[in-house]
Amino acid sequence: MTSGYRGFTLIELIAVIVILSIMSISVASRFSGQGVSVQASRDDVIAALFYAQQIAMARDSATNPIRLVTTATSVNVTENGTPLLHAGVQYPLVLGSGVSLSPASTLNFDKLGQTTASVFTLSRSGVSATITVSDSGYAN
Repeated sequence: MTSGYRGFTLIELIAVIVILSIMSISVASRFSGQGVSVQASRDDVIAALFYAQQIAMARDSATNPIRLVTTATSVNVTENGTPLLHAGVQYPLVLGSGVSLSPASTLNFDKLGQTTASVFTLSRSGVSATITVSDSGYAN
């Protein structure tokens, strides 16, 4: 007769608890208010980049320059220095509370939607996100 013990050892149970703890901490940090605010601001900046690119390609940007102007707390799309209105969004658009954008710069879009390659960083309380803009105007 064999005696078969069934169950988990203490070491196996501790290992599972440690793994679940690590997973829950990483998931909780993704859904914290700070991460959501940074991600929402990142989405706003990318939308402004795409909008500026589309307007520059649709209009004669040689005579009416389309620019995306970023500051530490806002993003602005301008034509001849005048902020534009898009789908109910009036530029300049202020980023989420406590979110900072760096560097402050101006991107000029040409008729082909091209601009200067850039990298932007949004941050708030240790949470950050980056936006990479290629010289073709593609942002991700």
